[in-house]
Amino acid sequence: MHHSVEKATPASTPDAELGSELSDQSSENPTTGVSWAFPEGGRQAWTCLLGSFLLMFPSFGFQAAVGTVQDYITTHQLAGYSVLDVGWITAILVFLTLFLGVQVGPLFDRYGPRILLVCGTTASFTSYMLLAECSKYWHFILCLSILGGISSAVITTVSIAVLSHWFHRRRALASGFCMAGSSAGGAVIPIILRTLFSQYGWKFSIRVIAYMALGCYILGVILVRGRLPPTGGPSKATIDFRAFRSLRLCFLTVAVFSFEFIIFGCAALLPTYVRFAGMSTDVQFYSLTVLNSMSFLGRVLPGFAADKVGRFNVLLCLVVVTLIVMAAVWLPFGSRDEVTLYVVVAIFGIGSGGWLSLAPVCAGQLCRTEEYGRYYGTIYFVAAFGVLLTVPVGGDLLQSTTPQILIGFYAAVLLVGFVSLALSRWALLNWRWKWKVKV
Repeated sequence: MHHSVEKATPASTPDAELGSELSDQSSENPTTGVSWAFPEGGRQAWTCLLGSFLLMFPSFGFQAAVGTVQDYITTHQLAGYSVLDVGWITAILVFLTLFLGVQVGPLFDRYGPRILLVCGTTASFTSYMLLAECSKYWHFILCLSILGGISSAVITTVSIAVLSHWFHRRRALASGFCMAGSSAGGAVIPIILRTLFSQYGWKFSIRVIAYMALGCYILGVILVRGRLPPTGGPSKATIDFRAFRSLRLCFLTVAVFSFEFIIFGCAALLPTYVRFAGMSTDVQFYSLTVLNSMSFLGRVLPGFAADKVGRFNVLLCLVVVTLIVMAAVWLPFGSRDEVTLYVVVAIFGIGSGGWLSLAPVCAGQLCRTEEYGRYYGTIYFVAAFGVLLTVPVGGDLLQSTTPQILIGFYAAVLLVGFVSLALSRWALLNWRWKWKVKV
């Protein structure tokens, strides 16, 4: 799920590769004595990567599993509220994580990782402890949505951005391993909550998650360290709407908006979808575990294929396969039996994981390396509003109609994303469609 600062990933562009060669030639900054040659490994680099993984596990991993929390409070503390109303709680949480993540990047450049991580992890642990005491709607908005969203934006942004200090050629691999922390958290946390909710109730369960997060945060803050000195001054803006003068960027932005809308909508509403479909409580929790486990594979495996046949090409294939499965299997048959649901959720997890990992890399192919920060920030600034809208809109649709109509709606949104992605590829090729070109 967070890709907040995968602005560090355009290493595959020709300019970036050239930059790697130049950095190897100029190995040391004469003013600071810091080597500009990327280590690409070694004890400090790998321990930093492990620290980033641990930080992502309870922060973004919790967001990947937040559907279990949303469905629980919908039927307990906030039973008098509609799914639409409760949906705003998780929508604001994920929106702030994505929206503010773009703004945290310049702070990281200016101050480095340590102070930001100490502040972010302290705020995140506090939000979990306060969440255990929540009983009213405004409690959840303040503790989970606002405090949780702000702290998560800081943690996830810094966790990925710090890898750019240690990796260049292997940056995509390092970012993928770091993001696997969120997939692991999204797979494990629902299983933990499944047991704790039924045996110990809300307060004890959330406190267990809080102290699990605290352990991961302490280790993560110790292991993560920057290598390059902070800039000490203001960074360039990461949002520039003049970038929309490029049609290829406009089309890709619509596609990414669609992808984010579907991914976070499904992750947050899947347990509620299962409940409305009349399936067992176990399926509510285990379906999220399947989704996030397969999402891990989707974030790693398509990257190998993309390097060989092209990022846009692989991304388009993933969208087509997922769209077919959603429209031909999930829509008519997904709510009928558990086995079918698990299969379609697994395929959706692989596909959506690929969307998350490849979309930022595709953005890097639309511009020069020095423009990537602006392009990335502008695209995900717009996409953040898709995250904000998807849970309330989908929840209201689910409650007022049927589970099948919700999946049909998401399939229609994915069709829009597919067409927009195809148009972006076409524009990238100067409006000359070529099937076999590597792009």
